[in-house]
Amino acid sequence: MKKDKSTKGKACVDEKLLQYIWKTQAFASKQYVSTKGEHVTVLSAGEENKDSGPDFFNAKIQIGDTTWVGCVELHIKASDWVCHGHHTDKAYDNVILHVVYDSDEEIFNSKGHTISTIEWKGIIDEQVGGKYKKFMQHAEEIVCAHSMKQVEPLQLYSWMDMLLIERLERRVSDIETQLSQCASHKEEVFYHTIAKSFGFKINALPMLLVAKSLPLNILAKQKNNLLQLEALFYGQAGMLEDKYQDAYPQELQKEYAFLQKKFNLTPVCNHSMWKYAKMYPSGFPSIRLSQLAALIHQSSSLLSKVLKAENVADLEHMFSVSASLYWNTHYKFDISSSDSGEKHLGRQSVHSIVINTILPFVYAYAVWNEDVNLKNKVVHFYECMPFENNTVVRKYQHLNVRLFNALHSQAMLELYEYYCKKKGCKKCAIGIYLLKF
Repeated sequence: MKKDKSTKGKACVDEKLLQYIWKTQAFASKQYVSTKGEHVTVLSAGEENKDSGPDFFNAKIQIGDTTWVGCVELHIKASDWVCHGHHTDKAYDNVILHVVYDSDEEIFNSKGHTISTIEWKGIIDEQVGGKYKKFMQHAEEIVCAHSMKQVEPLQLYSWMDMLLIERLERRVSDIETQLSQCASHKEEVFYHTIAKSFGFKINALPMLLVAKSLPLNILAKQKNNLLQLEALFYGQAGMLEDKYQDAYPQELQKEYAFLQKKFNLTPVCNHSMWKYAKMYPSGFPSIRLSQLAALIHQSSSLLSKVLKAENVADLEHMFSVSASLYWNTHYKFDISSSDSGEKHLGRQSVHSIVINTILPFVYAYAVWNEDVNLKNKVVHFYECMPFENNTVVRKYQHLNVRLFNALHSQAMLELYEYYCKKKGCKKCAIGIYLLKF
């Protein structure tokens, strides 16, 4: 006999939440009584099925005195089994347990056998559903903003550790994509990522284009001549096409004219691609290109040296480069500046490059070589560096989240981008903790 299908409180949960609760067993008991009075014990939740078919396979469930191994299917209503056509689909004949929010009717497989069912209405609604509904309807980006203080420090910082690894694994995937496009040449991709990082987001793309137009085999031939390296970078950046009065840009133009013919080069950028607005003059692309040339000029086997770095200070030293002398009194060609002084890559900028470019690449290298010690060293370096100061980090600081190092700031960036903005509370350790308690 069918029950009344009106499910009071149903809106508090959705099928994704049910699946996550089953997968993690975070809120659910391991012992139930089925809708037919059978004692049901969850010995293993099984493995999530991301393809077609039942939601979980290889689950181990004790029903009465018998232990079964098979599939588990989850629905909001038991009648969804029929609505989805599972009652005639042989692929669902190996389902040993049906987990539902509301058991509104008895269900059968294609052989006519009854499927044991457990109902979560009441359990989930009381413990999780109401909070989950509020979270999903919350207008703020960080929906647990007013509840964050309830999270125990051990829970919070353990989650930060996992978020850093998750972020690094994501970067490994990105780097591997670049490798597939670059004949698996690790040094070349490392050089590309560094060049891109010298653009600091606003000029990252043109910096990358310039680097890709100047392979390492070309740079290696001019490595000992800083002026020629600068000429190559400025020429490919499209910055040597105007008429200049100063001797320095004129020398660069002469060098580039020779090198352009020698290597059959064509500029890949123009003036409009480079951004100067809303940035300090010390960050102008004219300065950054000279600093990048200086890094190439003074570095041999840079990737190898980075991998051997014993501490953060070693990395800081490697990337503490300065623009050439002309830029001590200029920020653009032919335009003198009263703000004179050496244009070195500042400590904060070096940290940004190390945190966002160097350490993720080293971690990727550790993954490729299954080097656990190198992985641990990367994490340790993050712990030794100061946390970043940006708008996202400040959001969490305003919630009284105490950050002590770059591991924490990177974790907050991952949390914000891939959980808070997407309202992924049911996949977030903080969200799970707050939903549970």
